[in-house]
Amino acid sequence: MKKHWAATIALVLACLFVGTTMLVAQDARVPGQDAIKVPLGSEARDGKLVFEAKDSTFQWWFDSRIQVDGAAYFENKNPMSNGTIMRKVTFAMKTVIWKNWQAEVDVDYGEAVLDLRDAFVQYNFPTVDLSLKIGNFKEPFGLDELISSRLLTFMERSSMSNSFALGRRLGFSANYWTNYGQVTAGVFGHEVGTRIDKGTEDEGYSTNLRLTAAPLNEHGRNLHIGFAGSYKTPDAATGAPLNSLEVKSRTETYVFDPKLLHTGAIADINYWTRYSAELMGIFGPFYLQSEYMGMKITRWYGKPAVNLSGAYALLSWMATGETKEYFVDEGESGPIESPKHSWGALEVAVRYSMDNLNDPNAGIHGGKSDILTFGVNYYPVKTIKFMLNYAIVKLDQYASSNGKLIGGDNHSFVQMRVQASI
Repeated sequence: MKKHWAATIALVLACLFVGTTMLVAQDARVPGQDAIKVPLGSEARDGKLVFEAKDSTFQWWFDSRIQVDGAAYFENKNPMSNGTIMRKVTFAMKTVIWKNWQAEVDVDYGEAVLDLRDAFVQYNFPTVDLSLKIGNFKEPFGLDELISSRLLTFMERSSMSNSFALGRRLGFSANYWTNYGQVTAGVFGHEVGTRIDKGTEDEGYSTNLRLTAAPLNEHGRNLHIGFAGSYKTPDAATGAPLNSLEVKSRTETYVFDPKLLHTGAIADINYWTRYSAELMGIFGPFYLQSEYMGMKITRWYGKPAVNLSGAYALLSWMATGETKEYFVDEGESGPIESPKHSWGALEVAVRYSMDNLNDPNAGIHGGKSDILTFGVNYYPVKTIKFMLNYAIVKLDQYASSNGKLIGGDNHSFVQMRVQASI
């Protein structure tokens, strides 16, 4: 009997091996030997390798990023870890297929941890400025969050954005635009990687709407006004209490990892809503960006709603005279122009941000931060950037990483980055 079972198992394994080998062999073949063949040309555009058909029906390009960070902290009450990290090591392949279809896969290997970023399929209608997208990508909420990390004026996004913008999720969106603005609506589910086992509970979801207007839309002269809103139900994920939420944020640095602002688990949540207002302007070498976000958490059993909020404002000046681009279809600012001088371009900037995760009326004390940051960015060429930030951080008594550290720890830090976009 044992020999019979052993023979059966061996036969099954042999079949699996042969079948797998055949599949691998099929996948290894050059696709479409007898299909229509389209010649592709290649060239470097802003340092990125692009393959494109003559009629632009097909396009492939790579979009990768390296960010090497270092930071030193001037400690006060809590010990903080000076050090260095690989903040991002990303690789993305982006495509245009049959002119109206787009697809993208983007992964991050920073700190030797594989993280799926963008992975979506998009259809662009040929006769109207409308696109539909499905997959894993950023929800349309928060200007600071939506701008690519390679284009940020400062090394890290504002503390407020980390608290309230959910970032990438699995979902669907529709985007319509004109020369004077855009509107994006979407429905999103869980964050990829967190849906391990939700048992019998329904998956949480969110609905999002973002509207931006560009009453002034010329190269080097842009005015952007935006509003966004979102409705969200609690996520169901392993290890998290049912119908609960933790709102937390780092203080605009990543080398020292703990999130000093932390509400702890807010229980018995029915749903929560978020809302934001955006203002952005490009006036020659000057760049202005400001945003306000609010959040209202509605709870069961007559418990009071929780209200949290934050804001920031930044101003930058390209001392060498360059201006930034603006993408009206996305409602986002873009990269700087190519440097006007052979030695590169220089940018100086300042930002104030406030993040308030306290609501005494609801018994929530997640902490409050006020952060003033000064920055200098040097671009030897358009796609290489050296960044230097100095931040002064003021924290209230509740900013203790949910009781793990000492609150009221006012301190400062300096951090640096070398970035390449290839």
